[in-house]
Amino acid sequence: MRRPRDSRSNGPAAAGSRPLLSTIARALAAPAGALSRPPRIGRWLLSSPLYSLTVGYGTPRSFFAVAPDPWPGDSNRGRRMMSGEFAAHGMVGTIALDTGNPPWQRPGTPALWLDALNGFAWLRDLRDCGEPGAAHFAVRLIDDWTNCEWRWSPVTWRRDVLATRMVAWIRHYDWLATAADPAFARRFVASLARQRVHLRRAMRGGLVGRETVVVLKAMIFADLAFLHDGKRYAKSLEQSLARLAKFVKRYVAHDGVVAERAPHIQVEVLRDLLDVRAALASAEQRAPAEIVAAIDRLAPMLRFFRHGDGGLSLFNGASEGDRTLMDLVLARSGSSDGAPAMALQSGFQRLSAGTSLVIADAGSPPGRGMDGIAHAGTLSFEMSAAHERLIVNCGTYPGAPKEWRQLMRYTAAHSTGVVDDTNSTEITDHGALEYRAGNVLVDRAEDQGAQWLDMSHDGYRSLFGIIHRRRLWLSPDGGDLRGEDMFAGPENKPVSVPDKRFIVRFHLHPSVKATLAQSGQSVLMRLPSGRGWKLRASGAGIGLAESIYLGEDGRQRRTEQIVLVGQVPAEGINVKWALTRTEG
Repeated sequence: MRRPRDSRSNGPAAAGSRPLLSTIARALAAPAGALSRPPRIGRWLLSSPLYSLTVGYGTPRSFFAVAPDPWPGDSNRGRRMMSGEFAAHGMVGTIALDTGNPPWQRPGTPALWLDALNGFAWLRDLRDCGEPGAAHFAVRLIDDWTNCEWRWSPVTWRRDVLATRMVAWIRHYDWLATAADPAFARRFVASLARQRVHLRRAMRGGLVGRETVVVLKAMIFADLAFLHDGKRYAKSLEQSLARLAKFVKRYVAHDGVVAERAPHIQVEVLRDLLDVRAALASAEQRAPAEIVAAIDRLAPMLRFFRHGDGGLSLFNGASEGDRTLMDLVLARSGSSDGAPAMALQSGFQRLSAGTSLVIADAGSPPGRGMDGIAHAGTLSFEMSAAHERLIVNCGTYPGAPKEWRQLMRYTAAHSTGVVDDTNSTEITDHGALEYRAGNVLVDRAEDQGAQWLDMSHDGYRSLFGIIHRRRLWLSPDGGDLRGEDMFAGPENKPVSVPDKRFIVRFHLHPSVKATLAQSGQSVLMRLPSGRGWKLRASGAGIGLAESIYLGEDGRQRRTEQIVLVGQVPAEGINVKWALTRTEG
């Protein structure tokens, strides 16, 4: 079965009775980020007054303020909120109250914006904005949400959004109480308890990936908040902790990489587990050993994924990220272990010498259920020199237009080789991966300070009888990166479908200025610092083409890519290239 072809030849430019409630809860098990709906009868029952009564039964009589939120807010965004504007994922909308048009699920509003608004993580922005009356305004917003959204809806009560909101409310309670009226505590606890009841039902099935951590974290926070109200909360807490401990033991690989193989999710999961550890400590309880061990594995790999500028490498849907936040996450992890040279189980490799850093994806794409945002970027690499990025993948960010987010998953949006404008792993119409680049092999060696990587995948074998093999060699001083990209038949056999065009792509960071040499045999690159690099190649024609960079959240920047182009004959072809630092 043929994979979808890239639309560009030159790359990007180029989730009653107990059984009934269980049935409804399973219907609610929508994946994080998807606005999928339960069946019509389920929606009708969930939004009915009867269901609202079931989630409102037995409001707790006590509340414990769990570990106040320690993460810094965005003061500028907080001030904008005070003036009635809410910005999220590059989108801005009004949140003025008492207008008869509540913002919580306003028709025509982008789903990502609604998710962010209903998640209430922005409470820290108001808290840190320095404006008088910010806490009072936050209380008004919570009361407005409680009044407008007391009934279930697929937008405001979606599982991952609900979990994020519960944690935000609990962690900011002490701050909110400074500006609240005497009856606020009762309203707050009643609403929080209703949300907890629904979340506990909705988490019975369908949890996958990072959403599992988010939902179990919220249950742990809520059970800690109500722990002294009865034995049921103690039992629920024990169950949620056991479930989370069991999950992270397999979800965070032995090498410390999360199952989605995505650097930005690496940050989020580490932060979530640090929050759970802090919440338990505030209640004078110890985190399970599996959670502590997962934190210890996650932190060094977060360092692994960071470039010289402190930002993330752009694999599997990542953008550069918030460098200050990552510094804080690593500091709070308590881990002092440095970045490892490789992630044996997940396949990522890191070469570092002098001021040069190369990070390569030499592993198989994520498995089923973890592949909703995965990219077809096998054997792609990125390179930075000191604090400047040189070779990149195109990256993406959550607020990017849907069509761009899909295109950025293509092999052509990565610094690797592409055959016949075809993805090395098929990306289906519903977003999952099929026909993954399999048998991804990697061998690593060092010799007198020089480092070698020998990698291959068979993503093009079933279509064209082609194996893509890539070799990288980094000199001891980091000033010379040499590579070979080989497209040949397996086991020395001829290519079954010869004469297919290949393109080896080197996407450049937008700050890099590139010029094709007059000879047409090399490309000169200039970094903002004035440092120069040259790429020359043999075995293929060399040129420059347009590209696009989505590695900075909220921005789409034009850039360029170096392309090595040729045909794959029956006997295969070997393309050699060298990326060298130049003087002056």
